Amino acid sequence: MKQSEPAPAAPTRSRTDRKSQLATIAANLFCERGYHAVGLGDIATEAGITGPAIYKHFRNKQAILAYAANDLASALEGVLAGVPPSGPPWERLDRVVRALSAVVVERRRGVQLYQWERRYLDADDHARFTATITSLVGTIADLLGEARPRLPAADRTTLATAACSAIASLSTHRTQVSPRVAAAGLRGIALGVLATGLPPRLAVAGNGDRPGAAAIGDFVSRRERLLVSALRPFRERGFHAVTMEDIGAAAGIGGSSVYRHFPSKGDLLAAVYYRAADRLAVATSTAIEGATDPGEALRRLVDAYIEFSYLDSDLAAVYLSEYGNLPADDRHALRKVQREHVEQWVRLVVAVREDTRTSYARLAVHAALNIVHDLSMARRRHTDADQIKHLVFAALAS
Repeated sequence: MKQSEPAPAAPTRSRTDRKSQLATIAANLFCERGYHAVGLGDIATEAGITGPAIYKHFRNKQAILAYAANDLASALEGVLAGVPPSGPPWERLDRVVRALSAVVVERRRGVQLYQWERRYLDADDHARFTATITSLVGTIADLLGEARPRLPAADRTTLATAACSAIASLSTHRTQVSPRVAAAGLRGIALGVLATGLPPRLAVAGNGDRPGAAAIGDFVSRRERLLVSALRPFRERGFHAVTMEDIGAAAGIGGSSVYRHFPSKGDLLAAVYYRAADRLAVATSTAIEGATDPGEALRRLVDAYIEFSYLDSDLAAVYLSEYGNLPADDRHALRKVQREHVEQWVRLVVAVREDTRTSYARLAVHAALNIVHDLSMARRRHTDADQIKHLVFAALAS
C-alpha cells in the first residue's frame, strides 16, 4: 500500500510555534539590551540554533520585532475578549485586572516592549500595537465608569492608565518574586489605584518639559549645547538611530568640533546619565533633609521625584531608556545609583507601613515609579503632577 502524504497542518504548526519561540526570545533581549544592541546572532544563540536558521522564519530583525509586538497585542486582546458582557462592574474590573496580571507575569521579560522598544516599529505596526493598548485602557475606563458613575471621564482614563502601568511595572525590574505573589500583589495595587480619588486637574503642559527647556541660551557653552541637544533625539529615536553629526547640527556645532567635547557618542550619553543622577540625588536629598518622620520624608521624596520626571521629562526618559547603551564601567556605576534610589523609597515605605514586608514594598515602589514614568513622560499628557502624586500614594498604600 502506498504511504499517504503527511498532512500539512503539523509542519505549519511547528513553524508557527518556532516563530513564536524566536519572537519571545527576541522580545526579551530587546527589552533587556535595547533593540539596536541585539543582533540576529544573539537571538539564534539564545534559541540554540544557527544564525542562518532564523531566516527560515523571519526575513530580518524588524520582522521579528513586529511579530513580537503583534504577539503581545494578541495576548492583550485575549484579556479584552475575556471581559464578561454583564455583571457587577467591580467584579468585571477584577476579572480584567487578574487576566492582565497573569499575562504580565507570564511574559515578564518581554512586556516592556510597550514602553520603549515599540518606537522602532514601522508606522503601521506601531499604530496597531498602540491601538490595542488604547483599547485596553478604554475598556478598563468604561468599566470604571460603570462602577463609579460620578467619576469624570478624564479621571477614568487616568486611573485606567495608571492601573495598567502598575501591572506592567513587573517588566521594568528583576526583583525576585514568585508568580503567585507577583500576580496577587499587582492585582491589589491596580485595584487600589482604580478605587482612589483624584483632585481636579490643572492645565497640563503639552510636551512635559520645563518651560524653555528646549531653548538654549546664547551664552551657554558648546559642551552644554551638545548635552541639551542630545536629549530629545535620544528620547524619540533612540541612541543608535542618532549620530553625533545629528546632535552637533541641532546644537549649531559642525564637523569634528563635536568630538572636542565628547570623544564618542557613548561618552555623551554617559554625561547625560551622570547629570540626571546628580540632579535626582540633589533633588531627593534636599527634599527629605529636615524631615521629622518617615511619612514626611516619603511625601517629600515623592514630590521631588515627580517634579524631576514631570518637568525634565526628556532627561528622565533618556535616563530610564538608554541604560543598556552606556559604556560598561559607567553602566555598572549608574546601576548602583538607580538601585539605591529605589531602596531609599522601599526603606521609607516600610518605615511608614510597619506591617508591610520589604518584598511587597519593593513591588509597590516599582509600580508607583512606573506610574510616574508612564504618565509624566507621555507624548500627550492627560494628567498633572498633583494627580500623579495621588496615584503614587494609592499604589504605595495598596
